[in-house]
Amino acid sequence: MALAVRKIGGDGGLLVLLDADDDCPAQLGPHLLERATGAAPNHAVSVVIAKSEYEAWFLASATTVAGHIGIRSDFTPPAEPEAVRNAKGYLTGQMPRGKSYNPIKHQQKLTRALDPGLARSAPSFDKLWREVASLLTGGAAQTSR
Repeated sequence: MALAVRKIGGDGGLLVLLDADDDCPAQLGPHLLERATGAAPNHAVSVVIAKSEYEAWFLASATTVAGHIGIRSDFTPPAEPEAVRNAKGYLTGQMPRGKSYNPIKHQQKLTRALDPGLARSAPSFDKLWREVASLLTGGAAQTSR
């Protein structure tokens, strides 16, 4: 975090984004926010925790990631994308036999295909959207999720 704070400069903000995995975002977020604000006391700070995985946001935006990286063109979102445990494996299940989702290889491509309007149906992505907007307008509320 110290490196990020040095790179911010005088007027920038800090966004901490990570996967919750098996942790509860509501419990993990405040702890991380406290650490981040301690490291950057003179900066706007936001903490966003993807529940459970960043890839759940791709599930929420299934219709726009469909057809990319070998994902079936008829891929539709599950009823509750953030409730899917192992979203990476779920994405692999939408690909032809023998192909698998690889975050290092595929995450950037799917992020480009993601539709923020659709992804906002996932509460943690909606939180990201609000926090980025707040940081860009200079008023991060120093909140977490």
